[in-house]
Parts: sequence; structure tokens; C-alpha cells
Amino acid sequence: MAKKMLPLVELLAGLAEECAELAQAALKLRRVFDGTNYTPISEGAAISRFEEEIADVMLYLSQIDYSKVHVQQVMEQKQERWERRLSQE
Repeated sequence: MAKKMLPLVELLAGLAEECAELAQAALKLRRVFDGTNYTPISEGAAISRFEEEIADVMLYLSQIDYSKVHVQQVMEQKQERWERRLSQE
């Protein structure tokens, strides 16, 4: 496992890099869906890249110790808040 071979600071650096790549892939996919700002990449290729970057982020997260219970609780709170905000619009 990578967490046995790499120090936490390197795992965090890798995670940050992969998160940035995921953000770029999401923005590229948005451009493909929107069509306002043309990009030559196909929808299938954009989706594939997006999914690959998700996998990279998830792989790094799997190597870092954190409270999955706490993260799940925060996600649930944020989901509820998000739904409330959307229903108010």
C-alpha cells in the first residue's frame, strides 16, 4: 500500500494534485455539455477523463486515515442544507 511507502505529506500533495486535475476535468466536461465555449474533445472522452480523475482522487483518499463517520455526517448535513436552499429558489 502507498501509505506504507509514502509519508502523509506526500499523500496529501498527491491528493491535492489529483483534486486539481478532477476540477479541470469537470470544467472540460461542462464545456462539452454546454457547447458555448467549443472544445474538440468528445463527450465520451470527457466523461472518461472525468471518471479517471475521480478514481485517482478516491485512490488517494483510500490511502489517508480520516474519520469516514464524521465525513458521512458532514455530507448528510450539507445535503440537507443544499436541498433546503434549492427548494427556496
